[in-house]
Amino acid sequence: MASSWSIPTIASIQRTNFILVVVSSSILALFASTPASVGCMIGGAVVIANLWILSALGGLLLAASSAGVSGAAAKLGALAIPLKLFIIVGLVYLIFTRACLDGMGFGIGVLTQMAAIIIETGRASLRGTS
Repeated sequence: MASSWSIPTIASIQRTNFILVVVSSSILALFASTPASVGCMIGGAVVIANLWILSALGGLLLAASSAGVSGAAAKLGALAIPLKLFIIVGLVYLIFTRACLDGMGFGIGVLTQMAAIIIETGRASLRGTS
């Protein structure tokens, strides 16, 4: 039996993530607090921006490798991804220390990314079997 499968696109994950952030933030605003809602929006914005930057860097690395670029440009491109991680972590640290952000709301906003990936993977696998 041959198995057919497909993977979700970055755009579909980002779209679903945006919807989940809006819904989660609205629920937190209604049932928890405004700071939790703001934290959720900021957490969602961080992971949406992170995935967008990661996909752009990955595309640049793939384009450079297919063009046969070697040497310093390829090494700098491979170094950009971990450097991006350190920059994001530093920015999140600054947000937490300067803005007194609600940690629970931020965590819920960040977790919307995982939920979006699971939802879109399920949707893509259902599309692949039909």
